[in-house]
Amino acid sequence: MPRLLLSARAFCTRHPVAVGVTSTFLLSLLLRLLYLQGALDRTWPFSIFFYGDARFFHTYALDWVRDRPAQATLPYHPPLFPGLLGLLYQLLGEPRDSAFPYKLSLAVLNSATVAFSWWWWRRVLGTAWSLLAAGLFAASFGWIILSTTYSNEVLYALFLSATCWLVFQSRAGLAWRAAVLLGIAMGLGSLTRAEHLYLWPFLLAYVAFDRDRQLPLRPQLARWAVAVAVSLAVLAPWSVRNARVLQELNARNPELEPLPELTLVTVYGPINFAMANNAQATGGFTPDLVNQLGANGNLDVANPSQRHLLLHGYAEGLRWMGEHPGDAARLWLSKLARWLDGLSLGLGASNFPAGLRGARPPVDVFIPESAWLKWPLALLLLAGAVLSLRVPHRAFSLFTLVVLHRLLITLAFFGYARGMLAVFPALLPLLLLPAKVLASRRPTLATRLPALATAALLLFWLEAGVLALREPRNFSASGTTDRTGGKLIQDDWVQIWPKN
Repeated sequence: MPRLLLSARAFCTRHPVAVGVTSTFLLSLLLRLLYLQGALDRTWPFSIFFYGDARFFHTYALDWVRDRPAQATLPYHPPLFPGLLGLLYQLLGEPRDSAFPYKLSLAVLNSATVAFSWWWWRRVLGTAWSLLAAGLFAASFGWIILSTTYSNEVLYALFLSATCWLVFQSRAGLAWRAAVLLGIAMGLGSLTRAEHLYLWPFLLAYVAFDRDRQLPLRPQLARWAVAVAVSLAVLAPWSVRNARVLQELNARNPELEPLPELTLVTVYGPINFAMANNAQATGGFTPDLVNQLGANGNLDVANPSQRHLLLHGYAEGLRWMGEHPGDAARLWLSKLARWLDGLSLGLGASNFPAGLRGARPPVDVFIPESAWLKWPLALLLLAGAVLSLRVPHRAFSLFTLVVLHRLLITLAFFGYARGMLAVFPALLPLLLLPAKVLASRRPTLATRLPALATAALLLFWLEAGVLALREPRNFSASGTTDRTGGKLIQDDWVQIWPKN
């Protein structure tokens, strides 16, 4: 036994990075597996705490795997995540009585994202603080939920993490290979969440802000141009498909104003902007504006009023904001509060310290009733963003720009708590930066503090193990019901509280 321990210690000493990547992956996956084992909804295609677009993803994946001839339908959702789900259906078989295999596959993907993020976080945070960041990512209740259900944030977080890593490397100059990889990551990220494409100006601003001034500018500009071109090339097949679909839809209704045929990812920008900025808007997702236009609340390109919003939604939203500046300002605050709700989610299978009593907003993740945690974390995030502008911590300005991009998207469209969770690869380094700066003034704390905090996080694994051995926790839910079957409308507000 002593010889075996010595051999293991020698291996860890010689291969610390491999050990770290493997450990963060396995620990993250173990927590998600334990959570699923103790969850009442482990076989459902959605979660008690998050419904989102699960129904659409499931239907799209089934059509894909069954090779059904698809009718020309409006390109409203980015295609990559439902395509991934379809691939899982093809490899593992179509869902019968349980969605557990597919949920577990998504948990594996997210665990790989945690491990990959730790791998490149080391260069920004150092080994000790990056381990703490990985532990927080793995133990985040919000991410435990999103990574064990049908959520496109699972795939998006991987591409955002890859994007941040490649851009961070470019501080010393963007190599040709890195330019191609960055273009692929940006293209695939945009096919997962369309707004990722608009991250380009923020990435270029970071490079201009923090680049090595001794590097020749012209070769670097050429490589960044290649990265942008590659991202557009990745989008090209889907854009061509969109053009064919939109041509067919225009041909069906020649008397109506034609829809634009050049659509890189989706057409939802204008109509979402109009739905997010009007007198009925709440700050979160609400389809009231579309529902008032008929078609039983469904989007119908043959409906002239809805088609008008598909074409001129930006103008309609801006017109309302110009006519009601006070209401628009209050709406921005509501969107900001909804977004910051993502910081109110705690750690572990029981969402410590906020608990499991709260509400699930439309198309969003569960928000605990006790949401006090978001305010100290919001101040910590602001402090990290301010520190990132100082020369010693300039590398962190990349994360500030990524979070700023998400903030602006939130203010323009809908406030989602899951929008905060989606930027975790950039968010966590900013949250830890103030503590890292303070600890650096006390050499004894510089390594001990993150080590102790990381060790304390392991208690959440113990808790999840205990819960997995018990009967699954049951929950009560209330909300708006349909008129026929009396079932909860999953896309509306749902109140949730534990039964036992």
